[in-house]
Amino acid sequence: MYGDEHVVRREFLGVVPYRHHGIELPGGQMAENSPPGVRIVGFGDFARGRPTRIVSRDLSLAERDQAVGRALSRVGERCYSLGEWNCEHFASWCATGVAYSQQVASVVAAFFAFLKAVVIAGTAVLAAVALKAGLAD
Repeated sequence: MYGDEHVVRREFLGVVPYRHHGIELPGGQMAENSPPGVRIVGFGDFARGRPTRIVSRDLSLAERDQAVGRALSRVGERCYSLGEWNCEHFASWCATGVAYSQQVASVVAAFFAFLKAVVIAGTAVLAAVALKAGLAD
């Protein structure tokens, strides 16, 4: 139904999986944000032969109208940013008024978990080196 946020699984370079998000418009077309910018595409072009999942938001008709209005207000913009304004940011902003990307949040959380592990491992190595140097004296 118009105003719904659709999600479809895709792969970057045929290898790295990601989820592409868009907003359904009246008539079944989709508004999406991608590197070429915010644009309107046919549902088939959006889905590329894959099933889509609808993000459950339980929007009223007024909220659906607002989501479509937000989407259409950005058509033609070329402000795509993988970390700050990607397809998921765009679709969540259209649907809720808040730009958020779970995919970006997950990558950032994984990076900080990795960084924490590196710091812990580095600290352990330094402690072992210090202990060995203390025992060698």
